Amino acid sequence: MADDAGLVDLAPLDELVGILPKIERAKERARLGTALQKATASAEQYGHFPERLIGLSTLLAAIDSDKEELRGELGLTLTTIAKMGQILGGDPTIEQLDGINQAGMAQLPLQVDKVAARVEDLWRRSVQTDLGGQAALGEVLSAIPGVEALGRDLKALAVRTRALDDPKMVAEQRVAERDALLLEASALQARLLDAGIAAPIADFLVSVAANPVRLSDLTEEIFEWIRSHDALALFSVSARSI
Repeated sequence: MADDAGLVDLAPLDELVGILPKIERAKERARLGTALQKATASAEQYGHFPERLIGLSTLLAAIDSDKEELRGELGLTLTTIAKMGQILGGDPTIEQLDGINQAGMAQLPLQVDKVAARVEDLWRRSVQTDLGGQAALGEVLSAIPGVEALGRDLKALAVRTRALDDPKMVAEQRVAERDALLLEASALQARLLDAGIAAPIADFLVSVAANPVRLSDLTEEIFEWIRSHDALALFSVSARSI
């Protein structure tokens, strides 16, 4: 009878031993569910990244510069996002989800921001090269009799050019506006030539508007243009301290 009593006492332990693996599997499922929930929440938070990267690719394609390295970084980032999407859309393991949560999702925003900063910098420099200097020249011309309208149009073009720096504007719109401004700048360049404002005169007017220039920079051609437009009073000469 004593032996039977001992078996009765041990029976709950046997059941517990049998339950332990089930508890471990339940804990594993719970951990998997938590990791999946975390990864899914992060994926929803960063859901705008693919569209942002495609927009950056559009800007990059419109820039006339060496961009192979950046194109590679963009491609790598998009591939990383695609792989994480494939994992989350399938039957992920806890190891895969831990990899996404601990590394992928944590590094992704920094990686996207880094690429975006470099693309935006290239875009701004490209726009400045193609359309820069309009505001300064427009400011000077708007005060010179006979070319005031041309000056106003140049300043208006400069305002629209500055708007191209706004990263909130859709990339396709930025490229289309840049292309439209290039056409308008070309037309304005023709009007400048019609007004007798060749490149040396335009460069002088832009330079003198920003900083003092040497008297030797004032060529006969430039002086005659200024005089013929009754604009001599707008300029002054001063001696530099020695």
